[in-house]
Amino acid sequence: MASQFSRLAAVLMSSSVLALSPAALAQAPEADDAPVYLEADNLEDLGNGAGFLATGHVRARQSGRTLYADELEYHPELNRIIARGNVVIHGQGPYPQYADEVELDSEMSAGLALGFATMLENNGQMAAAAAIRQSNGGMQLEDAYYTACQLCEDGEAEPTWRLRARQVIQDPDEQMIYYRDARFEVMGVPVLYSPVFAHPDPSAERHSGLLFPGFSVSSRLGFSYQQPYYWAISPSQDITLAPRVMTNVNPLLFTEYRKRFWSGEMAFEGSITHEAEIDSDGDRYGDETWRWHLFGGGQWDINPDWRWGFGIQRASDDLHLRRYDFSEIDRDRGAPIEGGNRRLVSQVYVEGRTRNSYGSLIAADYQSLRENEDDDTIPTIAPMFNYERVFNAPGAWGRVKLGGSAVMLERQLGTDYARASVTADWRARWVSASGIVVEPFAYARSDTYSFNDLPATYAESEDSFSRQLALAGTEFSWPFYRAGETVDWIIEPVISAVIASDDPEADRVYNEDSISLDLDESLLFEADRAAGFDLWEPGQRVSYGMRTTAQWGESALASLFLGQSYRLDGDPVFSAGSGLYEDDSDYIVAGSIEIAGFEAELQTRLDAMDGDINRVDVGFGYTSDRFTGQISYMEVSDDDGTRSDQREARADFEVRLTDRWSAIGSTVRDLDRDYSRLTTAGFRYADECTELDIVYQREDELIALLGPSESIQIRITLFTLGGMSPD
Repeated sequence: MASQFSRLAAVLMSSSVLALSPAALAQAPEADDAPVYLEADNLEDLGNGAGFLATGHVRARQSGRTLYADELEYHPELNRIIARGNVVIHGQGPYPQYADEVELDSEMSAGLALGFATMLENNGQMAAAAAIRQSNGGMQLEDAYYTACQLCEDGEAEPTWRLRARQVIQDPDEQMIYYRDARFEVMGVPVLYSPVFAHPDPSAERHSGLLFPGFSVSSRLGFSYQQPYYWAISPSQDITLAPRVMTNVNPLLFTEYRKRFWSGEMAFEGSITHEAEIDSDGDRYGDETWRWHLFGGGQWDINPDWRWGFGIQRASDDLHLRRYDFSEIDRDRGAPIEGGNRRLVSQVYVEGRTRNSYGSLIAADYQSLRENEDDDTIPTIAPMFNYERVFNAPGAWGRVKLGGSAVMLERQLGTDYARASVTADWRARWVSASGIVVEPFAYARSDTYSFNDLPATYAESEDSFSRQLALAGTEFSWPFYRAGETVDWIIEPVISAVIASDDPEADRVYNEDSISLDLDESLLFEADRAAGFDLWEPGQRVSYGMRTTAQWGESALASLFLGQSYRLDGDPVFSAGSGLYEDDSDYIVAGSIEIAGFEAELQTRLDAMDGDINRVDVGFGYTSDRFTGQISYMEVSDDDGTRSDQREARADFEVRLTDRWSAIGSTVRDLDRDYSRLTTAGFRYADECTELDIVYQREDELIALLGPSESIQIRITLFTLGGMSPD
């Protein structure tokens, strides 16, 4: 190929006019540093050094740039290339550029284009009547528009949105696109005008600027307008400032801050306002004061196995988050302890994990958002330590897990608690030739306790003691598999026997970590069924059950489990509503089915004496091309339980009305109190360049003076216009 270039170049340079055969090639004289290579069906020398005229499937190449056109004039002395007809340029950027006619310098970098269009990163598209390209890659476009939406080839359908402007300047150095006399169009209809406007180039990973605003109307806050501003402080940190103006109450400032380090990261979010108390109708009472919340956290790697971090969750008062529609559950930032249940938690921790060990050291403090709960009665964890390491036993003797645990809980009002424990846990798994699976296990533990300020029901206000506990047992299972023509079956009977030592100090233990237990399939065969260390289940017991699974087709699956536990001796230690209080535990029934997009799941406890349903959790779901929905129902009605009956239903759905429009909705219904805690309903629009949610929300839950509230929220996302800024 190289020799062919040389021969054709020599012939061309020695001839004034030469008709070349199809796909003829020529090397023109050097212009600046790099030559221009031409390929065309026909190539004509214009004579007297005026240049060359190439026609028919023209291709010009120079320094990694390639130009395609129907016709091309090359004038080396004038440093000009003029291309006409279906012009396409590659190599000026990651995407090709299109034009009806282009005039470039001989390096094919700077020039003028008529009928110009180009793609940008992240599906961005620009078009203009005329475009001037500068040598640094910058573009000046006249009578232009920008969009991230797909354009109809015949031009009849308008894009969902686009920005039109008299002049558009794309600055590659600042990675910004600037507009003069900008109009924002929706479906071809102008809806906004600005004399100047700018947004980051889609190729920019992050750039300072205004984000799309948020709108809502609430019975509590009135009309709300929130305008976020994103500030890229440095390559490793940024902040978003989002002032919110509301018609019923004073303005509020919301902010988010993020920073990355070479070994970790941290992030914070918070809000602040100067306001009085407000109720559900937006009525204000009491004195104005600073009200705020702060959520945040960070974590850093110490080495490949260990890390340390912190988390902070605090609010100025119990109702601040709910008044301004902030979630009381902070996002997951990697901290090991979750608040939840209307409690906030701040913590600092060290945590490590390897293939066969895990350890953590945590200190934490809580803030309650519950109306009638005093923070002084909630313990501070100061600190809590856990470490476990697993060793493989020789031969087929399974594995041994050794562990240590310690915790100190301190209260301003109430009992101070301290415990230290060491544990040893052994388990093996043997499979016989006939398929019987035998899993023997043993567990031993030593606990040391110290209590201060015990309740009056205890003999002394202070106490310290130690205890030693142990258990051993075996679990047997025998899976049977039968392959059928249409259905494959697996039937697995399971039985477990446990013998555990007595707890001589049971009456002296102040129970902190095993307050509640609810028997289910996963807990039935556990060796130690207490949630923590404080409760110990003594004596002998047997647990038995049957698992059945059927599978047919490629994805259809059904399963059913029936089981129960029987206490041979020993006193009950769990609550009356746990399902384990009587010698005969509640029956456990669990099942699920998946078939043709339909899913159903059932978990229930039946009283062993009379068959009454003590608890039931049931859910149904269906997914198709047009519909997605889930319904669930929960009921707790144990007559022996200390808690009141609970009945709750949940539902959510999304129905595709068209390829782009969907109806969405959800509700959480308290059936005992006969109201919906939270109900949402609305419409969602989504295409390749836009997301729009219009959602109605009603909250009926009564918390302090915050009763029912209603709001309408509008959330809009225009892809590639996430960051906007004024010029």
